[in-house]
Amino acid sequence: MRFTLLLLIVCFIAAYGQSQYSSGYPRWMSNATYRTDQTSGMVYLRTVEGKREFLLVDDIGKIHRFFIEHDTVFTFHSIVLSKAVQEYLKDFPKWDFEEVTYDKYTNKIYMSIEGNKPRIKETVGIYELGFKGGDIFSDTIESIKKVPVKPEATFLEYVEDNIGYEGMAVDENYLYLGLEGFAYNIDFGDSTFLYVADKKDYTIQRKISTKDLGIRTICGMYATGNRQLLIIDRNSRVLHYVAFDKNFAVTEHHKVTLKPAIPGYVQFEYNAALESVTSDEAGNIYLADDPWKSHYKPAAKIFNQLDENTQNNFIRFVPVIYKLEHSILFKEN
Repeated sequence: MRFTLLLLIVCFIAAYGQSQYSSGYPRWMSNATYRTDQTSGMVYLRTVEGKREFLLVDDIGKIHRFFIEHDTVFTFHSIVLSKAVQEYLKDFPKWDFEEVTYDKYTNKIYMSIEGNKPRIKETVGIYELGFKGGDIFSDTIESIKKVPVKPEATFLEYVEDNIGYEGMAVDENYLYLGLEGFAYNIDFGDSTFLYVADKKDYTIQRKISTKDLGIRTICGMYATGNRQLLIIDRNSRVLHYVAFDKNFAVTEHHKVTLKPAIPGYVQFEYNAALESVTSDEAGNIYLADDPWKSHYKPAAKIFNQLDENTQNNFIRFVPVIYKLEHSILFKEN
């Protein structure tokens, strides 16, 4: 009887963990020959013949093209940074690529770079990436230029070492910039700021506190429509949907508390750091974590129950990708 009851509890926990995510997810962001490392940004680009295409950025200075086919087959390849781009970045203390977004209205790709000591405010910023031949589906980035977000004093006001704009999104009229948060010792505060800049000249039009929304950190964003944002709060493990009116008053706010789950072992949690979010035209939402190297490996009582491949993925800090349906945001408030 005790064994039967225990089995039912385990099955219930597993079903709960799986219920948030699409079948077959979460999954390791890797295949037999390729894996990403410290993935911090992800954006969906298009679907061609059933193959979904994304750009990924790692906060160790790597950019990847990522494809999902038949919902289970992952393929990747690296994006080449030209000598001109490498020369531009050579004096950055760290190639700290944090967020990437695609402006489908202007066919531009923007990337956020965090500033690090000793050149924090000189290097932090939003950068436009120029692909070979002006083709964003090329595998070579030929140029990089800093976007002149202004007033500069407002843009840089709360920037600190390794704390910049980890959330970024774009719609028809605006560029949205999410400050990661405010760090106090090893923890973050109860809220942060979302900045709204006009795309025409990159002038900040609004500075929105997230306190009333209960958003502690902004570590990934995606615009699902005009003035409609998905926001991932890494520290609270909550995905938010926020819609604004033309004056940027909140008109809708929905959220879901996320349950991290180990691929293949949805009954077990691990210490996820969800730092990127994007969505495709079918309404599927994709999330990826940026492994915290000092916390990623599960506790021994869980780790010892995992197969060797899963253990090795944790040891090698392979990121995990999640997929869920947009409708889940409207089931919890």
